[in-house]
Amino acid sequence: MSADINGGAVLRGGPAVVVPRPDDTRIPGLDAARGLAILGMLAAHTLPGDGNSFYDGRSSILFATLAGISLGLMTGGEHPLARAAAASRTRARLSIAIRALLLIALGLGLWLLETNIAIILDSYGFIFLVCVPLLFVNRWVLAAAALVCALIGPAVVEALVAVTAWDGALPISADNLLAVPLSWLDSYYPAPVWLAYVLAGLAVARFGVTRPRVQLTMIIGGFTAAALGYGLSNTFGEPVVAHTDTTMEAISSGALALAVVGLLIAGVGRLRNTVARTVFSPLIAAGAMPLSIYTAQVLAIAVVGALHPEEPDDAFSWALFLGLTIGSLVFAVLWRLRFAQGPLEWVFARMSLRRPWRTPRGAAARVS
Repeated sequence: MSADINGGAVLRGGPAVVVPRPDDTRIPGLDAARGLAILGMLAAHTLPGDGNSFYDGRSSILFATLAGISLGLMTGGEHPLARAAAASRTRARLSIAIRALLLIALGLGLWLLETNIAIILDSYGFIFLVCVPLLFVNRWVLAAAALVCALIGPAVVEALVAVTAWDGALPISADNLLAVPLSWLDSYYPAPVWLAYVLAGLAVARFGVTRPRVQLTMIIGGFTAAALGYGLSNTFGEPVVAHTDTTMEAISSGALALAVVGLLIAGVGRLRNTVARTVFSPLIAAGAMPLSIYTAQVLAIAVVGALHPEEPDDAFSWALFLGLTIGSLVFAVLWRLRFAQGPLEWVFARMSLRRPWRTPRGAAARVS
C-alpha cells in the first residue's frame, strides 16, 4: 500500500481504492470551487443564451485560477520544495511537464469530436508547460507577473493576431502545422492573458491558501477589485464581455475568481451542520475529479450532438444541462464512496508521478 493525497491507503493493484482515515488532507472548499467551475462550464456548453451570461467566461477563469492553486499545492504550497532539494524540484517539474503533455493530448483528442465546445484542456497543458520554470519563483514575483499578464497580455494577443492573419506579416493558414500551437497564444484561451489567472492561483498557494488572513484578503480584495472593474467598465461605456480577453475582463473576472475561491474555502471548511455538509458533498465530490467530469460531459455532448444534429430548442438544452448535472454529481458521489481519485485523475497520477518517476524503494524506506 501507499499513502494517497486524501490521507487514505491506496491499493497498488487497483484504481486508487481508499481505506479512509480521519486526517483528510484535501481542502473541501477548493473541491467545491472546482465543482462550481465544472457546472458553470457545463451551463455555458449547453444552456441557451447570448454567450454573456454570468457563468460564461467566468467559470473557465475560475477553473484556470484553481489550476494555478493546484500547481502550487502539488509543489509544496506555502512551503515550496527547498532550493537545496534539487532532485525533488526536478522530479516535481518533470511530473508537471508530463501532466501538461497529457492534457494537451487529451484536449486535442476532444477537439476531434467537433462539438460546439471550445476545449480548454490543451490550452491548460500549454500554460502548465510555460509555468514549469516559474514554479519556485518568489510569491511576490508571481503576483507581479500575474498583474503584468493581465495588463499587457491583451496587447500581445492583438499583435499576434495581426501578424499571423492572412494579410499580416507572417500569415498562418488553418492547415499550417503551426496553427495549433498558435491557437494556444491567440485563440479561445490565449496564454499571454490566461497566464494571469494561473500565476495568480500559484501565488495564492504560495501565500498560504488555507490561512484565514489570506482567505480574508482574497474575499475582500477580490470582491472590491471585481466591483470596481465591472463598475468602471460599465461607467465608461465598455462593459466587460465574456471571452474578449481584455485587461478589464482579466482583472475583474480574475479578482472575482479569487474572491469565490476564498469564500468557499473559508465557508465550506467551517461547515459543522450535517445537513449543510450533505448539501455541498456532491459539489465537493465532483470537484475532486474535475478532469474526469469535464471529459465525460464533453463526450456526452458529442454523443447527443451526433444523435440530434438539428439545432436544439431551449427545453432540450435545459433538459440536457439538468441531466448532465445530476448525472455528474451522482456519479461523483458514488465513485468517491470507494475511490480516492477520479478515473482520469488516477491515470494521470500514475503516468506523471509514479511512472516513470517512481521513488526508489530504498528511498521510500528511509523516509518512513
